[in-house]
Amino acid sequence: MIERKFIKSGIPGLDEILGGGFLKSSIITVGGPTGAGKSSFAMQFLYEGAMKFGEPGLYIAIESSKDAVLFNMSGYKWDIEKAEKEQKLVFLDYPVYEIDQFLHQHGAIHEIINSSGVKRVVIDSIMPIALFFPNDEERKRGFLKFIESIRKWGTTTLIVSEDTTPSSLDAIPNTTYGVESFTDGWINISYKYDQKKNEKTRMIEVLKMKGVQHLMKAYPVAVSADGFKVLVKK
Repeated sequence: MIERKFIKSGIPGLDEILGGGFLKSSIITVGGPTGAGKSSFAMQFLYEGAMKFGEPGLYIAIESSKDAVLFNMSGYKWDIEKAEKEQKLVFLDYPVYEIDQFLHQHGAIHEIINSSGVKRVVIDSIMPIALFFPNDEERKRGFLKFIESIRKWGTTTLIVSEDTTPSSLDAIPNTTYGVESFTDGWINISYKYDQKKNEKTRMIEVLKMKGVQHLMKAYPVAVSADGFKVLVKK
C-alpha cells in the first residue's frame, strides 16, 4: 500500500477543510479573480512552511520582479528578507521575454531545488506561460509537458491562476486557461457580496483535491497582517 504523507499548509483553518493538509509532492492550482489575494495566500504557504515547518521554499515570479513581489507583501508581518538571507526562501523571476527560457530550464531549476533543499514551490502566475502558446491545442500539450517537468522536482507546488467570471452564482468557476485540469488540486478564492452589510467577504473553497476527502463547502476568510485565516465553525 502506498504511503500518503501530508504537509501542513501554514494557513490557519485550511488543513481542516483539506482533510489534513496538502499531499506531499502534489501540484495545486490556486485560482480566483484579481485582488482576491492569491499571491499572498501562496506566499504564506511558502513562508510558514520555511519558518515553522523547516521546509525551504522557492517563489518563481513570472512577469513580476522579485522587488515587486516583496513590495506587495510588505503589509504583512512576514520577514521575507530575513528568510531569504537565511536561505529558507529562494526567489527566481522571469520577465515576459524570458518565458521560453523558463520553459526550457526545468533541469536548472531542479538543480536549485536540490542544492537549496527546497520542499515547496510557488509559480506566480500561469498567465504569461499560457500566452506563450499560439493556440489551445499547443497550450494543452505545453501544459502537459510543463506539469510533467514540475513532478520531477518532487516538491509541493502551488500554481497561481486567474479565474473567468462564473455565469451564475451556482456555477463552478474556471481558471482562464484551464490549468486546473492538469493539476492534482484546485483551490478557489472568491468574493461573496452581502447585501445587508453592503460589503464583500472573501471565501475559499477546495474544488478538487485528488486522493483526499476534503470538505465540499465555501468558507469565509479573514485577512490581516498575519495573513489568511479560514473561518471554520466548530
